[in-house]
Amino acid sequence: MKIIKCLTLFLLFTVLNLAYVHAQANEFLYDSLAVKISDKKIQFKKITSPDKANEKIALLKSIGSDYYRINQLDSAIYYFQLGARQALRSKNKELYSSLKYNLSLVYLNRGMYKEALDAALFSLETDQALGNMDHILSSLNSVALIYQEWGMYDKALDYRLQSIKLSEDINNSLELANGYFNLGSLYIKIGKYVKALNYLKLAEENYQLLLETNQTDSQLKKSLSECIYSTGLIHVYKQEYQKALMLFNEALRIKNNLLDFVGEGNCYYQIGLIHFLDNDFEEARQNYFLSLQYKNRVDDLKGIALVYFRMGELYFVWSKYHESATFLHKSIVGAQQINDHELLKESYKVLYKLYSKQNKYQQALKSHEYFKMYSDSCLDKNMTNVVEELSIKYESEKKEKENNILIGENKLKALTIQKQKSKELYMLVMIVLILFIVVVLAILYRSKRKTNNLISYKNRLLGKQNIRIAEQKQEIEKKNLRMTDSILYAKRIQQAMLADVNELNKLLDDAFIYFKPKDIVSGDFYWFAKVDQKLVLAAVDCTGHGVPGAFMSMLGNSFLNQIVIHQKISSPHKILEALSKEVEFALNQEETKNRDGMDMSLCTIDLQAKLVDFSGAKNPLIVIRNGVTQRIKGDRKNIGRNLYKDKEFDNHQIEITSPTCFYMFSDGYADQFGGVKGRKFLIKRLQDLLGDIYHKPMNEQKQILHSTMEEWMKDEDQVDDILIVGFKIE
Repeated sequence: MKIIKCLTLFLLFTVLNLAYVHAQANEFLYDSLAVKISDKKIQFKKITSPDKANEKIALLKSIGSDYYRINQLDSAIYYFQLGARQALRSKNKELYSSLKYNLSLVYLNRGMYKEALDAALFSLETDQALGNMDHILSSLNSVALIYQEWGMYDKALDYRLQSIKLSEDINNSLELANGYFNLGSLYIKIGKYVKALNYLKLAEENYQLLLETNQTDSQLKKSLSECIYSTGLIHVYKQEYQKALMLFNEALRIKNNLLDFVGEGNCYYQIGLIHFLDNDFEEARQNYFLSLQYKNRVDDLKGIALVYFRMGELYFVWSKYHESATFLHKSIVGAQQINDHELLKESYKVLYKLYSKQNKYQQALKSHEYFKMYSDSCLDKNMTNVVEELSIKYESEKKEKENNILIGENKLKALTIQKQKSKELYMLVMIVLILFIVVVLAILYRSKRKTNNLISYKNRLLGKQNIRIAEQKQEIEKKNLRMTDSILYAKRIQQAMLADVNELNKLLDDAFIYFKPKDIVSGDFYWFAKVDQKLVLAAVDCTGHGVPGAFMSMLGNSFLNQIVIHQKISSPHKILEALSKEVEFALNQEETKNRDGMDMSLCTIDLQAKLVDFSGAKNPLIVIRNGVTQRIKGDRKNIGRNLYKDKEFDNHQIEITSPTCFYMFSDGYADQFGGVKGRKFLIKRLQDLLGDIYHKPMNEQKQILHSTMEEWMKDEDQVDDILIVGFKIE
């Protein structure tokens, strides 16, 4: 028994060690691509000649492809779209088509099927007009894949067959192999496993032949691994688990060598599922966890939610109900993010069984209600098939009605004679009916006249009320005007409190302050002062905005003057500690439990020693030199009463050895909603923007930040005060 336990521990340690080594290799690849992206951006900026427009477009396409490889899809879309616009201006149809093709792949990865299809069809039409057969093949396969993922299998099959026929006509072995593989994948989707196996076998044979002459081609190896993986799926569906396990392990070996993170995560998931079906729960758990690592690595939201469901299912069958509930709830959260009703249905189904086992009947009932709700939702998605069946029934009923009409015509002839005899009777009935209608209309007229009189009376009352409302409105407008005048006067006071930017430029090589309050007065403010040959500079974000934030900013400004100018404290972390105590005391937060305060970045600049000290209360500092961007995070505690009272603020020191740019800011810029989808700008996009413009003069940087934000916001309202302080030390 001891030997078995030791052997189990040894195997677990080996698996974890291999996972760590492989993770290190993954990190190396990501870092390597990040360096390449940075180099390409620098190279792009150096190209200024109009004659090299195509070279710049090719660089944008390459940068987008690198971002796609590391699964940063927003950045990939941005650079592909930028390249497409420049290709359109340059009238380079071939590059424009290629960039549209790449965009279709990224959109598909994001589940944006309509956008993906539009881009792929445009690329296909352009390639057909140019007569580029290889590109036509790629576009045909892209369109087919989008239709397949969208569930339109008839159209997907049509484009797959077009691709294979064209590949045979032009003798393109690679695209023919791809066509066989794609057709096999499609037949798996619609449950025709015999046909799927035949086409996957043809694809595998073609890939093997191509690898004999291109042994180092990583894309061919990846395609072969996908072929093996898909064959394994068929054996899972046929319940031939040992064959499937052998194929998944073979695919995993190839994907490990290629550092194919997405593929590795899928393989570990399928291996875990097979062990679960074989009741080997510990092996299933280990493989699920490995799959989860890779899916988190590539931010595969659907894959992560699916693995969480499988973990919950595993622990339920294993009778570990607490762990099962934890993972099922995680799966539900993930499925809600991607609106996957099928996964939500299955998760609530297992939760219902779990709570029933635990005699938690109220929770079981709630889970069953959600299960039924999402079951009905999934049925709605299959209404297309129901509509087709109803259409067939409708056509049958239509023919039956036509036959009945022919029978009815004969009966109608007989009835016509009878109608002629009853004509006088009908005329009498019509006269009685007309008299009845006249009486009813007279009654209705009298009723309407009474109603009109009542409405006229109510209108007079309403007119009097409108006069009173207008008078009240005028009074409110007068009060609002007085209040606005007061706030405008407060704005002049607050502006007088803020230091002069021109003075800052006299003390530093170059600097700017981008300050855009949400309301008339602001909760954000900037502050600087010179003490003992050192310059202390701060960007502060007070709780709230408008009038409440302005009151906090007045307090903060006053306390900073006292601490730095009068008490001669110049170390950033000591300034923040002293300021936090002053705010806590001034607002009596110990007694009132008030949590108002400030987030801020603060730098002390020693130009003689060429040193910059930084401390931050939640807010960071971005440092850029020699094209390398570094974000130094602030502490998690804020200024004022907080949960980290016993922890002091950290002090970070930066030595100036070459021209360096520094940026401090509040959260208003990054939290602003806008763009095409109405999302937040985010600090990552702000950091990339600063990395693109840091070499420009500070005043020009300020203009770019302003115009970028205006373009981003468009019709959106500003959600918070915006403050960015930038300075450069040569």
